[in-house]
Amino acid sequence: MNMKTYSLTIFILYSILIVSTAFAQKATVKIYPEIKKQTIKSIGGNYCQANYSQHAADAIGDETLKQFRPTHVRVALPMRLRNANFADYRGASYTKQPLVVEVLDELKRMKSEFGVVNFTISVWDVPDEFIADPTKTAQRVIKPEAYDEVIQMLTDFFLKAKNEYGVEIDQFSFNESDGGYQIIFSPEATIAFVKKAGQKWEEAGLKTKFLLADTAQTKGTIEFATQIMADPSIWKYLGPLSFHCWWSETIPDNEFERIAGFGKAWNKEVWCAELGFDAMAWKIKDMNKSYDYAMRFAKISHRMIKYAQVEVSLYWTWQNNYAIMSADLQEKYPSYFVTRHQVDFMNTGTQIVHSTSSDPEVLAISGIRGDGKRVLQLINMKKESIAVEISGFESQKIDATSTTQTNNWEIQKDIAKTKNGKLELQLKSESVNTFVFND
Repeated sequence: MNMKTYSLTIFILYSILIVSTAFAQKATVKIYPEIKKQTIKSIGGNYCQANYSQHAADAIGDETLKQFRPTHVRVALPMRLRNANFADYRGASYTKQPLVVEVLDELKRMKSEFGVVNFTISVWDVPDEFIADPTKTAQRVIKPEAYDEVIQMLTDFFLKAKNEYGVEIDQFSFNESDGGYQIIFSPEATIAFVKKAGQKWEEAGLKTKFLLADTAQTKGTIEFATQIMADPSIWKYLGPLSFHCWWSETIPDNEFERIAGFGKAWNKEVWCAELGFDAMAWKIKDMNKSYDYAMRFAKISHRMIKYAQVEVSLYWTWQNNYAIMSADLQEKYPSYFVTRHQVDFMNTGTQIVHSTSSDPEVLAISGIRGDGKRVLQLINMKKESIAVEISGFESQKIDATSTTQTNNWEIQKDIAKTKNGKLELQLKSESVNTFVFND
């Protein structure tokens, strides 16, 4: 091979490489408005500081209530009070304890000042006196003979909330009781407890239902819920199918689709009552402040809506726990802005519709909001920018909001319009992008 031929060969190979790369960095997203999925009821949050501190409220919680205006919240009820002897708050004294009163005050404020309409109360632990082996810190089993007293404590709290604070508790759960990180219930024990409590609450004029399952992670939810549903006598006491999505980053999408399928089969709303991806993130200093944390949060949020078809997402948390902003409110972390993509654009009343992406690293979800505007959210997980050809929504006025590592919140008005039912958009590397089709 002479030098001229060699140079020509190199040029051709280089050209092929460039062309191949160019084609590799273009994706196709198709939207099918006629194929309807779930309707979003709420993008809400967890307000569980009463379980982790001496107070029910904090500055971050106040700020998220003001900014996000959630319709649905999950609030922790401490039943095993720190630095207190159970004898001092047993029976009627329980609802008079300062921290319990703080929880009641916070529930009232959430409703009256911020418009919360749906309340879930969860309990993480109960006093040692109710536990079969009180030396255990995990896998704690409530003695069956203690059920009545536990139920009475809950009933007293629910009635006080209703009658004195004007707040009805819609749902209740023992937190992650399948896993037993504190309290553990077998399916059989769950049935026995629900049967007793459900009847008690019904007789007391309470509307409170149990979250079905409220499991620690996606895998195992269907199995746990199926065993609970084996007793038809408790069905009337069970509310939405609920799970937490910890330890779910690497599981296949069909595990989430099983959740959606179960919900449809039993005509149950699907809730993710703790939306997050790493239950051990609190052990890593400042992990929640990083952009990587935000992108991983964006991806798990996407998978919850798209594949599990959740109607209610409760973010973990909207207080100073896995915080999305600094305690003094001066700095908003990247995860705050990722959260706003959902709160601002895909909240209550958004009808999710089917969409597909040709590239597994370009995550697409679309919906039609209550105001008629159509919304498309695209998450580019790639470390390179990419062009995306979009079809399915028509508009002559498209606005964009993007989050990148260098710009947390970039708003662009009237950036594009469709032509012959299509348009092409550029996505920056590792970005969360929401496009609103206005007309």
